Amino acid sequence: MELRHLRYFVAIADEQNFRRAAEKLHVSQSPLSRQMKDLEQELDVELFEPAGRGIRLTAAGKVFAERARGVLASVSSAVEEARDVAQGRQGTVVIGFEQGATFTGALASLMTAFRRRAPRVGLELVAMSGTEQWTALRDGTITFACGTHRPADEALSSLEMVSDRLGLLVARGHPLASREEVRVRDLAGERVVLEPRELDPRLHAGVVSAFQAQGVHLGAITEIADLEALLALVAIGDGVTFLARRTAALVTPFTSMVWRPLGDLDIELTGVVAWRSRDADLPVVRMLVESAEEVRPLLQTDGSS
Repeated sequence: MELRHLRYFVAIADEQNFRRAAEKLHVSQSPLSRQMKDLEQELDVELFEPAGRGIRLTAAGKVFAERARGVLASVSSAVEEARDVAQGRQGTVVIGFEQGATFTGALASLMTAFRRRAPRVGLELVAMSGTEQWTALRDGTITFACGTHRPADEALSSLEMVSDRLGLLVARGHPLASREEVRVRDLAGERVVLEPRELDPRLHAGVVSAFQAQGVHLGAITEIADLEALLALVAIGDGVTFLARRTAALVTPFTSMVWRPLGDLDIELTGVVAWRSRDADLPVVRMLVESAEEVRPLLQTDGSS
């Protein structure tokens, strides 16, 4: 039994006339009648009986028609779903992200733009460091990455979404909070709390190099994995930290902390999205890249205000 037999049978059941069904199906009546005879022989039941100038379904035919319609509907749905997945309109996409990417607004804006393009695609977000993201992209564990620096890998493509200046976050009662601008030398002997080096090795290296270049020695650098705990320590004056201006704009209004620019610490933090270069033509990746390109100018405009 083939699907076309079911389609032919349902058409005849709907029309209750072989001639009209043949016209509807754009086939000859004689082969259509023959195929229905073959179907009845295969099922070993009579599906039709004469009724005036047409036919009507037997009791067995009515039951078979109901089941046949269900089968055809399921097949049609499966075909549509397969096409949606192939064209990136359905399924699930896994996106890796760094914590800093959520504060710049890049991740939320990207997801909003992507949702408009693919409302039925599931989104799975996985928090991971930049290094973990690049490995996961190469392995195919994730489809897209949203981080804070470009991957140094020719197999991966990337797009810079936004850049932001690094500054100092301190408690309101800290002596440096009264300054309009802070210099590197002002931090001599200060305890600095940062996220672990492996989460952003470039940021760590940039900060340490800048202080070494000016001969400034920090009191200590303490690494704290939990961002909320890190900010809590800064808020009570038990250390200072470095934070991007955008991030600080979200944090400081609701806390007892202030952000101050570092005049001689020229470090820019970036928001970057990345994907496997060979996947660029996949529909879901193409929609993600298009979404990133759509919101990128808005993010950069917001950052300049």
